[in-house]
Amino acid sequence: MRIFACLATTLDGKIASAQNMRQRFGSTADLTHLLTVRNQADAILCGGETFRQHMAIRQGNAQPTPPLQVVMTQHFKLPPEASLFQHSTQHEPPVPILIISPEEAPLSLRQRYPAHVEWLATGEENPVPVILKALAAKNINTLSVEGGGQIVSLFLATQAIDEFYLTLCPLFLGGQHDPSLVSGPGFSIPQAPRTEVLSADWREQELYLHLKLHYPEVT
Repeated sequence: MRIFACLATTLDGKIASAQNMRQRFGSTADLTHLLTVRNQADAILCGGETFRQHMAIRQGNAQPTPPLQVVMTQHFKLPPEASLFQHSTQHEPPVPILIISPEEAPLSLRQRYPAHVEWLATGEENPVPVILKALAAKNINTLSVEGGGQIVSLFLATQAIDEFYLTLCPLFLGGQHDPSLVSGPGFSIPQAPRTEVLSADWREQELYLHLKLHYPEVT
């Protein structure tokens, strides 16, 4: 399975402002870039906080049908009235949705969502291997990871991300509570994932990077 991440970041590594999580700092060109990159994906994955800032179907700009929508959540704070759940049933067949959590979702909670939503309890400290096995069983060939920083950290720690599409935007946020591109416990310098630049493209004042990930050998 090919796995890539696609996010935009400020010069100081922030992916959003804590003051207004829904306000984009990337340009219209960056949004078009994201939608174009999404066209490669059979499945798109994000975390609960990232979902709550968007809550709609994630789809590329040239995909006839939406890819599998994968949402990772710790506490099931996913509004059933979100457009993803409301609009997914208007498609034929319905938009496939997979909700992933550490523990089994109670039946009373599952009944609040459309019947076609699937649920996966990982029961693992690091859920990534369980997730990838489940996606492989669904014949997913390409997965797009779209944040947030904790999710990116989990996939990097598992050495699962193959490529990174990163838009570098010309501003600083600097807030200690603003979410970062990679959060979690972090990496020591010897164990830090490294990147190889496959392409770099300037568009106005934004730098669009396509990076290949290289990981240190596990000792």
